[in-house]
Amino acid sequence: MAVKKGYDKHYGKWFLHDVLRAITTYDLIREGERVCVALSGGKDSTTLLYILWYLRKYSHMTFDLSALHIRTERYDTYVLRALCDDLGISYIEESLDLQQDIPAKSICYVCSRLKRGAISDVLKGQEIRKIAYGHHASDVAETFFMNIVKNRKLGSFSPRVEYEDNDMVIIRPMVYLDEPLIEKIHSHAGLPVLHYQCPYEAQNIRKDFKEAVGKLDTVFNIQGVPRLLVDSLENIDVTNIWENMKGR
Repeated sequence: MAVKKGYDKHYGKWFLHDVLRAITTYDLIREGERVCVALSGGKDSTTLLYILWYLRKYSHMTFDLSALHIRTERYDTYVLRALCDDLGISYIEESLDLQQDIPAKSICYVCSRLKRGAISDVLKGQEIRKIAYGHHASDVAETFFMNIVKNRKLGSFSPRVEYEDNDMVIIRPMVYLDEPLIEKIHSHAGLPVLHYQCPYEAQNIRKDFKEAVGKLDTVFNIQGVPRLLVDSLENIDVTNIWENMKGR
């Protein structure tokens, strides 16, 4: 594995400014805090781990960094352990039994909930509050349109999520970066991918919205529609939100 570990002048423009902006704007990481990356092994999570490692090494920020992989089947996770060893990051792995009678149409939702519960349990044992997810601007856009089409609801997920009954805090430091940029960073840094395909991937409706969002730049003949949507979520015209006008 030949992961680039030196200073890179490209990173300031590619992600440094935007990730630090997200961290500052939404109070994602504080000095000296313990942060764990939810490391699925895909491009998004490995890139997030690398970005946070780079920030810790080359920016003014100081924080403890670890990685957690929740394994749902028998597959080789050596590539994840090797990446963490290469970067000097503590690696944690926990197995989750999904051999349950779960309807196929609900499997993705149930799996997500069970993984979140498993993550919460591990974090408690490690005395860590912050879990960093590799969601980015394109994911924000996908969820936004999914909410409109499937739930008739306007909105997407947030950069920071806290729970009333749980000390765990979900943070998303890459919300200003879109998927093409994530892929560019991943390739440039020489990062690995865990070659495992979920057997239920074909049933996940998110793939349809991912494909649709990927075409928006062409449809509107501009670049960076997901990032424009993220900027719009930070610049809402509340005077024209119909929900606020009910009962007046």
